[in-house]
Amino acid sequence: MFEAFNNYADFSGRASRSEYWWFQLLNLLVVLPAAFLVGVGMGSASVQGMEAASSSTPFLIGVTMLVFWVLIAFVPSLSVGVRRFHDHNVSGWWYFGLLVFSMIPYIGFIGSLAMLWVTVRAGTWGPNNFGPDPVNRWRGDTTFA
Repeated sequence: MFEAFNNYADFSGRASRSEYWWFQLLNLLVVLPAAFLVGVGMGSASVQGMEAASSSTPFLIGVTMLVFWVLIAFVPSLSVGVRRFHDHNVSGWWYFGLLVFSMIPYIGFIGSLAMLWVTVRAGTWGPNNFGPDPVNRWRGDTTFA
């Protein structure tokens, strides 16, 4: 789960599927409870007004958690995504392009689907232009025993 933090600013090399998806699970485990706390705090907005929601303790804790997590995980998230694209022998600039494209309303889901497709598939076997295979499937010879 924390391998992306070990290589937090390393945009070279390759990331395996497990490294990428374990980091995404960690993101989910942090963001869901924080979003729940924000929702609980916003629940009081329907009863007491918006001022009460923004000053409620669960709301403040949830927003603080989200802000700190975004500050901590933003660069590692970008680097693990770029390295995941490198595992397919694709430039990391495609990751940034699809990330920007996925933010366009109504048609951005196409970019999101493309990113999902790349991150779910297995990477190229053996070494490629971006480094050795992170899963060590390549033995360096042509015999398969």
